[in-house]
Amino acid sequence: MKFGIFNVPYAAQYLEGTKTLKQVIDWDIQITKWADQYGLDEAFFAEHHTLGGEPSPSPETMIAAASQVTENITLGAAAHLVPYHNPVALADRMMWLDHMTGGRYIAGVAPGGYPSDAKLFGTGTDNPRMMIEGLDIIEAIHGRTGAFKIEGEWFKVDMPEYSEDIAGPHLKPLRPKIPMMMTGMSADSPTLRIAGSRGYIPLSQEVHESALIKHWEIYSEAATAAGHTPDRSEWRICRDIFVADTDEQAMDLVANGAMGHLWEKWNIPTFIGLGIGDLLSGGQFPAEDLTIEWMLENFLIVGSPDTVVQKLEALYETVGGFGTVVSFAHEYNLDPEPYRRNFELIGAEVKPRLAHLEG
Repeated sequence: MKFGIFNVPYAAQYLEGTKTLKQVIDWDIQITKWADQYGLDEAFFAEHHTLGGEPSPSPETMIAAASQVTENITLGAAAHLVPYHNPVALADRMMWLDHMTGGRYIAGVAPGGYPSDAKLFGTGTDNPRMMIEGLDIIEAIHGRTGAFKIEGEWFKVDMPEYSEDIAGPHLKPLRPKIPMMMTGMSADSPTLRIAGSRGYIPLSQEVHESALIKHWEIYSEAATAAGHTPDRSEWRICRDIFVADTDEQAMDLVANGAMGHLWEKWNIPTFIGLGIGDLLSGGQFPAEDLTIEWMLENFLIVGSPDTVVQKLEALYETVGGFGTVVSFAHEYNLDPEPYRRNFELIGAEVKPRLAHLEG
């Protein structure tokens, strides 16, 4: 089993006016440095344009910055929101990041899920189709040689012939193919169907095991139908993790810290308000009865190394196996030492004991 982090970032202090955007950025970079130092495998950065509580308009710049202060960790976007970019320019930036990171880059892509972002860019309800059109152009730029032209409804590319006068066009990925990734949340996730059909890496958002099982069914069916071989070791699953030396310490640091406050004040009410509380509870009880106490005991991966190993083994067995568990990064910057210790314990005690689980 591999381990990753997801820098959204959560920024309640920025909303409150007690943290600057520079401090938000610096905290994400610090978390990523710890993850690299203690042997975690992957770090992802989100793209949001209008969300004050999750400010991150440019995962490319975060990946570029992190690449200069880390050595081993894979860096990715989760995700580049394709409809909000010229796909020719985005394809070039992806290739540049592949070279800049020395091949430590995953190009996560998505249509963009927030109506306020869509309003800002004027894309209306066209995002899903714009994403597909953009991806066709990105894949062509990454993989084709010679001149070609694609004219779509929203985007186009007219790749010129190679010219010795300008020694180009010249840019290609460092690797034969940049890994592409797509995220899904709903049990019947359309984006995971697309991911399977295109041979992309699947990333499941933070949902109940019953939805995760359906995620793999949807993805693997689409992949097989398109002639791809689904591989559970490529499957990434999001699930928040906090490890401390004892169960009591871990529970306290979550219940009375940034992770617990985020779930109690934002995530749980949001899931209930959107009518998708069953994605957390698995439909075992009325969604409005969701509490942080239930989440601590039954959903979040919180505890001592022994407890966290047991919980991750149980999750792995329940869903049938996966390759990487990705924990969201949280706003523990006011008291960072327990959070640093969390990463140290994951790398030194949890990860080695789960190395035999390979998807």
